[in-house]
Amino acid sequence: MAFTRYAAAVVTQRDVSQKGWGKVRKAAASPTRNLVAQASEILGKPFSPDNFLLTHCTIVASVDVDEVPNVKLGRVKVGSRTINRKYSDYYIKPECSQYVNNNGDSWSRNVLLMAYQSFVGSHNFLEHVQIEEQSKGRIIDAVARDIGDSVYVDILVATDRKHEQLVKDIESGKIATLSMGCTVDETICTKCGNVAVDETELCDCIKYAKLDHFFDESGQRRVIAELCGHPTLGDDGGVQFIEASWVASPAFAGAVLRNILEPTAMPPSLARRVQAVLNEPPAEWDANAQQKAAALATRDQIAGWGDEEEEEGGDEAAPEGGPLDTLQDDIYEAIVDRVRKKVVEDLKQEEVEDALNPEDSTAAPNDTVIKEARYRKAAAKAYKGAVIALMRTASTDIEFVDSLATLNESFGVSVPREVYRASIKVGALDQYGTMERFVGACQRTLQRPLNPADLRVMIRIGKMLTQMGSSNPPTRR
Repeated sequence: MAFTRYAAAVVTQRDVSQKGWGKVRKAAASPTRNLVAQASEILGKPFSPDNFLLTHCTIVASVDVDEVPNVKLGRVKVGSRTINRKYSDYYIKPECSQYVNNNGDSWSRNVLLMAYQSFVGSHNFLEHVQIEEQSKGRIIDAVARDIGDSVYVDILVATDRKHEQLVKDIESGKIATLSMGCTVDETICTKCGNVAVDETELCDCIKYAKLDHFFDESGQRRVIAELCGHPTLGDDGGVQFIEASWVASPAFAGAVLRNILEPTAMPPSLARRVQAVLNEPPAEWDANAQQKAAALATRDQIAGWGDEEEEEGGDEAAPEGGPLDTLQDDIYEAIVDRVRKKVVEDLKQEEVEDALNPEDSTAAPNDTVIKEARYRKAAAKAYKGAVIALMRTASTDIEFVDSLATLNESFGVSVPREVYRASIKVGALDQYGTMERFVGACQRTLQRPLNPADLRVMIRIGKMLTQMGSSNPPTRR
């Protein structure tokens, strides 16, 4: 039994010429071949660029691995579980962590060089609907470029121009992502070395900690991922690339290089701009108290992820009027401005109230504690206002969740990335009818035990997506 693995990548060139692809071949030191003859053979009919849109995509990258010293092979007990460790070369080199894809999958250099030619001749589908009659074209070439710490695999996809709307969407940039599919004979955990041939044999590291990091015996920080295949598994390393699909948009961006990562729907870095709110506090903020307030900005205190009774997005918390009603290109700058003003206004208002009502003020006994509470409260309001602004202006569910993830990171709200991905796939809460059905969908999509913290996050995102749909129905998805 084999795994199926998928990974999305940004299109490098939507409409590449034969000459342009020749340069890619040259950079890869790939043997010169007659592309027209090769494409005609694959397509089963004469090939002409007039009839096919040629698209270049850097679709997957390799990692380098280290041998694990003094490792015991065979069936080994790790904690309370027994794993099957067949190989000793399963630690991903720290400098290669960026080449692990957003799904936590990776390919060693040797395996990728053995397997990448299986791309050639594979079908080009839409959204992984793998029905040959619905093929949109074929992959007519693939090359491997050695960039030093990784090998990039570039593919040339020929999309039949008879699919007019698809071609139009590709050329306009509306569809800018290709997602490859492959079958894998077995995968290897890059932390414990367990080898699995199907889902039932996965170790706890992969089930519950994929894409997290650990420190090895020598103190090096390494990523937890699945290595697909192994050089000893036949001529293809146990990996067969079977298709490349056009997808409307992947889950959200990952922290890897430009041609291998999933694209983000988010405009300029929200993280940098939101962080500016905290890095440039008003004069009223004492530096020491600011640091203490930041330390108190936990998931439940600032973001309110633990409070399910409160409905998100009430009008009372929304910034009133101003540029947020008409934001387009400058949405994130406006959010930051509103956040800053909101914090200052809240702090000043509370100071005025204390001055007018000294008998009600609790500042006298412990001024530092009260200041910290105020900063925390102001930060919470600022966060909520930013979330509401995102809800009002995001054009798609993906854009909203992607931006929310970055905003949360800036405010110190830690949520596993797979929870965000699962929330996008599950979508709005109201489409399920009952909470039981929604929770069931969350469980199936997350593909690991759903703990209370994960469920709270997914319910809150589901509610937000419901509100977005009711207020902005024309712009959803």
